[in-house]
Amino acid sequence: MPKILFHFGELSLKGKNRASFERQMARNLRRALAPHLRQLRREHGRMLADVDEASASLLERLALIPGIRNFSLVHEAELDLPVIQQAAAEAVRVEYGDDVAGRPFRVSARRGNKGFPLTSPELNFEVGGYLKAQLGLRVCLDDPEIEVHVEIGRDAAFVYTRKRRGIGGLPVGSSGHGIVLFSGGIDSPVAAYMMMKRGMRVSLVHCYNSTINRDFAKIRALAAQLSCYQGRVALHRVDLEAFQRHAIAQVPADYRMIIYKRQMIRSAASIARRERAQALVTGDSLGQVASQTLANIRAIYDAAPLPLLSPLIALDKEEIITLARRIGTFDLSVEEYCDICSFLIAKHPETRGDPARVAAFEAALPLTIEPPVFTEHFEAGKPVQQEV
Repeated sequence: MPKILFHFGELSLKGKNRASFERQMARNLRRALAPHLRQLRREHGRMLADVDEASASLLERLALIPGIRNFSLVHEAELDLPVIQQAAAEAVRVEYGDDVAGRPFRVSARRGNKGFPLTSPELNFEVGGYLKAQLGLRVCLDDPEIEVHVEIGRDAAFVYTRKRRGIGGLPVGSSGHGIVLFSGGIDSPVAAYMMMKRGMRVSLVHCYNSTINRDFAKIRALAAQLSCYQGRVALHRVDLEAFQRHAIAQVPADYRMIIYKRQMIRSAASIARRERAQALVTGDSLGQVASQTLANIRAIYDAAPLPLLSPLIALDKEEIITLARRIGTFDLSVEEYCDICSFLIAKHPETRGDPARVAAFEAALPLTIEPPVFTEHFEAGKPVQQEV
């Protein structure tokens, strides 16, 4: 039965709150490993999962679970030197084959259990000598081709040769709840994921116009993809057709985008109050488009009654695209879709929104109109519930 050993980064810095972060991490791992998980054990600073299979797709998904610094397929051994030495030889053979003579290697041991009789340097020497004699490996401490890790735990030793990198961060659910303004473009799914990485549980709010948006397959697919990393994700679709109709009739074209985005923020804030969320999240990147100049960001964000977070604010488009490809949202994001915001873009949009003019335009608009809201839930990449 395969065993996966997980290491965590920032959790070790949480002091007296560490146990609550580890409990949340354990809940997230149980969800991510289902239905293959047989047992999950916690040790100080790490967790060990017994699974019935460790497929490539499962390992790829684990690499994107917030909170994991790195993880490895390991060989578990009794706290006995000859058994540990044999496990180390087996780990090398499994990963590199039987013909490894002459290949450079080193052993990196960590004695977390101080009751074990050998120190870390002594373990390096004893296990390294055994591998050199049994497999013909060549010692190379500076630039080894093969690195054998030995960790001495409370009840067992863990031996492995390869670390798979995670993304680090904090476990989802440990940093509150936020509402993401979710356009379906490239940026907002990445912004949602970045907040998940900081431990925030997110819900998605997608604003649309029912006269031009009728097919939401792309939006649903993006929400489903994000649910692979968080667990259950709520997608709220808000129909702003009535407000947009008034805005087009009464607001000059150059200010419509500013006015409309302010109303989107109000709609998201209404859902945040209903769900008791503590913040709003956007995919804005400073200066990327006309609505994201500093002056317009000020004019738009002023409508937010809650903290408004923008995790992509300092990233350029190529950096955002790289992240989108990594988390599997890019190909979905570039599919054709009639974005309600693009429908409002003027030929020469205002780039220096004036708060006084914004207030004057909004005075004639039905800001308190209650738009229809449709809610769906997704989990593990699939829709699980729909409600009106």
